[in-house]
Amino acid sequence: MHRNPSKVLLPFEANSKSNLKKEKIIDLDPTILSKGKQNEDAAKEPNTAKLDITSLSPEKSLQLKQQRKEKLKKQKFYLSQQKVFDDNGNVIYEKLKENDPRVSTLLTKLKSKKERLRSSQTLVEGWRLIVDGLEAKCKLKYVIFSRTADLNKLRPFLPKTGVMLYKIPYKEVQLWSDVETSPGIFGVFQTPSAENVQVLSRPLPLQLVCDNIRIPGNLGAILRVAVGVGCEKILLTKGCVDVWDPKVIRSAAGAHFRLPIYHSIEWSDMSSHLEKNTSIFIADSNTNTVDTSEENHSLELNDLPVLPYYSIDFSSLNHTTLILGGETEGISEESYSLAANKNGLRLNIPLQRGVDSLNSGMAIAVIAFEIRKQLIQFWSKQKLENQMVQVT
Repeated sequence: MHRNPSKVLLPFEANSKSNLKKEKIIDLDPTILSKGKQNEDAAKEPNTAKLDITSLSPEKSLQLKQQRKEKLKKQKFYLSQQKVFDDNGNVIYEKLKENDPRVSTLLTKLKSKKERLRSSQTLVEGWRLIVDGLEAKCKLKYVIFSRTADLNKLRPFLPKTGVMLYKIPYKEVQLWSDVETSPGIFGVFQTPSAENVQVLSRPLPLQLVCDNIRIPGNLGAILRVAVGVGCEKILLTKGCVDVWDPKVIRSAAGAHFRLPIYHSIEWSDMSSHLEKNTSIFIADSNTNTVDTSEENHSLELNDLPVLPYYSIDFSSLNHTTLILGGETEGISEESYSLAANKNGLRLNIPLQRGVDSLNSGMAIAVIAFEIRKQLIQFWSKQKLENQMVQVT
């Protein structure tokens, strides 16, 4: 009964009349089915008959074969010369099959910190980061992509030679990606050194020292702030996270290509990287004058007074060095010793009651932009006074 019948015929109602409709049964001819299948196959491949060389005349067929042969020969020559554009201005790339060893071997090596240092190559993901590197005149070696639309975004910035371009399926790009939704394009650059990084504008007399910054996102945010403020350079002590880690590169948003970065610096060599007349400050959330922690219980902080960051006149200083510690390790004893030997100070950011501290990226942004504001105001005042003198 659950099928909702139109009428139920009972055995004791022999003479019951049922007005049931009879369905017409259509008998299909097997030849009709075979013809329909042939038509479907022809619809799926409409151009095969047109492109069939055997149906052409011998002269036309030979001519098409010769054209294809010359085209492949020219493409192989362009690829061997690592040319990016052909004679017609089209981007030359090689379409690879899935799991091609050239791509898998390259990306496997670049996922390792040791191999990145050995090969002096860096992997970036996304066309925006690739454009940042190209605008900074960094040497691009490989482009691995899945959609030609992403490649066209790089077209105005690509060099004429020296880049190998590979097209692979998107699912393979997603497999190698570090993000949940991959942008679909990788770029491999020759790792820029601190000496050949091109700075677009005149930097401030300010440098940052990162002391044991071990969280990739925090280091990337610090690099981004340093570029935005206009720092002269940034120094990373030994123990910081790898500056070319993919998470650091992604969170820094292109800062690696705009800022001289010196990494893995021993504290014994730190003095050689500092300016002679620099003034050292430590961004410290600890407002005590004596360190009461068990690890550094013997360290006296009486020689390092702590002041609010806005109470310092940075415009009167020749040069400024700002030391920032990590959130997990905090300020090291070496940082305190260096600042004490250089007559340094500790800077504190006053916060509302109940808030202990800010994260490293936010803290450095607050102090660094205060330094920038004071310097710009001082220089603007000087420029105005010089103009007034010239007028009088």
